Amino acid sequence: MLRTVGIDIGSTTSHAMFARLRLQRLADSLSSRYVVVEREILHRSPIVLTPYTAGGVIDTAALEAHIASWYSSAGLAPEDVDTGAVILTGTALAWHNARELADLFAGAGGEFVCATAGHALEATLAAHGSGSVARSRRDHETILHVDIGGGTTKLARIEDGIIVATTAIAVGARLVVFDDQGRIARVEPSGRAFGVPLTVGATLSREQRERLAIGMAGAIIAAIRGAPVPAALQLLASLARSSAPTRITLSGGVSEYISGRERTEHGDLGRDLAAALLAVRDKLPASLEITTDGIRATVIGASQFTVQVSGSTIGLGAPLPLRNVPVVRLGAEIPSTGPGSGALALAVTWDGEPDHRRIRALAERVAATTDRRPLVVATDGDIAATLGAVLRDELHFAGDLITLDGLDLGDLDYIDIGAPVPPSGVVPVIVKSLVFPVS
Repeated sequence: MLRTVGIDIGSTTSHAMFARLRLQRLADSLSSRYVVVEREILHRSPIVLTPYTAGGVIDTAALEAHIASWYSSAGLAPEDVDTGAVILTGTALAWHNARELADLFAGAGGEFVCATAGHALEATLAAHGSGSVARSRRDHETILHVDIGGGTTKLARIEDGIIVATTAIAVGARLVVFDDQGRIARVEPSGRAFGVPLTVGATLSREQRERLAIGMAGAIIAAIRGAPVPAALQLLASLARSSAPTRITLSGGVSEYISGRERTEHGDLGRDLAAALLAVRDKLPASLEITTDGIRATVIGASQFTVQVSGSTIGLGAPLPLRNVPVVRLGAEIPSTGPGSGALALAVTWDGEPDHRRIRALAERVAATTDRRPLVVATDGDIAATLGAVLRDELHFAGDLITLDGLDLGDLDYIDIGAPVPPSGVVPVIVKSLVFPVS
């Protein structure tokens, strides 16, 4: 059993979820991979507005106090948690203290927690946490999942349970934030893309609010259909035009207004945007369904779906944990890192029987590829222990080496590798994407 936590620090709201995962070793004879077979939610924290300082940056001390209270309410201490993720989402990434926040709160999650961010990863987590990936896999259908938050809208196209494409646009409920008197308190740069004058301290008429909401709804509809949106709003490459999905699922804070679960104003355009989207619902290429855990979809994904667990046929020849290890597919160009060397993970695809001749040939390719250390070799087959032995004993590989099996590494950028979890000895691996503004 693993206890895990997901903490979502968004531009609008922040919250956490604690869960317990039960692992089971795959039964077929050639596999030592462990999979998650049961997830039990232990505690859902309250959803709080993300605190900001008078200077307009995220308030680290206030967030730290919130997280401490969430652990206390869950009846857990950080050392009780085995793995998890701190996710900075939406426009929270743009604040200059984003990296500081991620590094600080990674330490709040126990012995092994990653600090992670990125629009593609957030789209992936929301698709998982909403249940849309599982539904697509179960029903063998194509689903387009849309998550509308405070500063961004993320989309993931899912085919037969596989996320085949993601995109994101800078559209959300808190592009414009109002104070208690209805005056504009903060404006995100993308909020100025819709032709409505926005001045801090001014107020907006009902017509101006509607114009903003209609413009944002139009951009979301365009992104769903694979049509272009203004360059100032496009955060990731748009979805390729393709056949219509079977259904469109919706999560995020705005989905709470569309479903009727939320009615309270929060000093933003959430209700306006929800009304504008409902007005153009007939322009969608498929029926729209609101997911059960709308606003919590991303944090559910963070707490339950970021972990891959390597099996017992592994080779550990370096201190763990390792964090923020870049992943490169074997055969691709190794990125330059300047003087010295740093950890690197090689992703290896393996098919067929694990005979010695083939593993030796693979080991020779690995040894000749890079002198980066520690070197992690992550395969999707179950050959890690043998591969590690060949590298060390036959090829006399020098330096720290870790070989892991049963890992499916896609196009995400970095992995964290935790220490072995007793009593099974499995090693948790978190796949993530780190995207921070350049300071």
